[in-house]
Amino acid sequence: MNQDQLSALIGKARSDGSDTLDLAKEDLEFLPREIGSLVDLVELDLSGNRLTALPPEVGNLTGLTRLNVRNNQLTVLAPEIGNLVNLKGLFLQENQLTELPPQLGSLKELGRLNSSNNHLTRLPPEIGNLTSLTWLYLADNQLAELPAEIGDLISLKDCYLQGNRLESLPSAIGNLTGLRELQLDNNQLDRLPPEIGSLTNLNVLYLRGNRLTGLPPEIGSLAGLTWLYLGGNALTALPSEIGSLTTLSGLYVENNQLTGLPSEIGNLIKLAWLYLEGNQLSELPAGVQHLTNLIQLSLRSNVLTELSGDICGLTALVFLDLAGNKLASLPPEMGNLTALNELHLNDNQLRSLPSEIGDLVELIDCFVSNNRLTSVPGAMANMTSLERLFLSNNLLTELPSEMDDLISREIVLLTGNPLSD
Repeated sequence: MNQDQLSALIGKARSDGSDTLDLAKEDLEFLPREIGSLVDLVELDLSGNRLTALPPEVGNLTGLTRLNVRNNQLTVLAPEIGNLVNLKGLFLQENQLTELPPQLGSLKELGRLNSSNNHLTRLPPEIGNLTSLTWLYLADNQLAELPAEIGDLISLKDCYLQGNRLESLPSAIGNLTGLRELQLDNNQLDRLPPEIGSLTNLNVLYLRGNRLTGLPPEIGSLAGLTWLYLGGNALTALPSEIGSLTTLSGLYVENNQLTGLPSEIGNLIKLAWLYLEGNQLSELPAGVQHLTNLIQLSLRSNVLTELSGDICGLTALVFLDLAGNKLASLPPEMGNLTALNELHLNDNQLRSLPSEIGDLVELIDCFVSNNRLTSVPGAMANMTSLERLFLSNNLLTELPSEMDDLISREIVLLTGNPLSD
């Protein structure tokens, strides 16, 4: 759209008294000052252009409730933005902003603010004035700290701060007692303040890809938590208070340095997803047998040398990953896991399989490659739901005749065994 066409469109919108103007994806490099004459506008969409700034006259649009300037090339935001006192939604993502003006704090009606994918290095203290804000999205910036005034956002329910450079959180974070979701993945946090325990309405907490070496015991006060993501940190232990999170459905602690788990983990009786791969676990804790609602359990890439029969009481399991450990055998009680659809046993030191493995009649995928098996039980022929059975790179010289049907269906991979040479 050229400037003559734009001027004509603005003139028509003015004469019509339009309350909405859509200028998205029009390849605009700047807005003319007459945009400020559209005093009846309620919504203005400028997304997907090449704007580097907004004219001061945009501050005349005091009736605006929604302003979308996403995916432009804004390097600054005009201070006159503070005049838009009726604004409820402001969308600034995917620009080149390095800061937000303090006048932003005048937008007392603002409910949703998105300034993700910019170059913000700081937030103005005045952000604490946005007491109507319920949704704040500041992901993928360069924020190294948060102002204490962040704790004044008393209406905030969803806060997204992933992909920044945060090294710590202010203690005032504990004032955000209405928070339901807090996203802090991929920052540089090495600790959490004890005040985190005040966020008792929190449902989801993301802390993946930080530098956490421990969790404060106050984490156990998050009585409403249903999902906790801790992967990719440097945790060596979990506090016993983790057992107080009795509403937890998903616990993800993959790729840390855990050498053990507290027995209190057995209190998490609603837990359905437990991911512990990439740690240093040599055994499972007492109490794991109480997690009877688990449907997915991953212990891949630990240092387990044996498997307690307790795990075989988790009869709701659909997915079990034990790959990349040091298991030499499996307990016969494995046959109790009759709901399993997927079983990973590859990259261990298994010399045999119990015949009871044939009781896993719901199993679809079974991975047992890269072990030391010299034989497999004929009872595996009972696994009639199998679609893939990986037995490659073992020491098999023959297979039981009962498995002829499985082999004829070409679902058994046997490469790298003496019998396939």
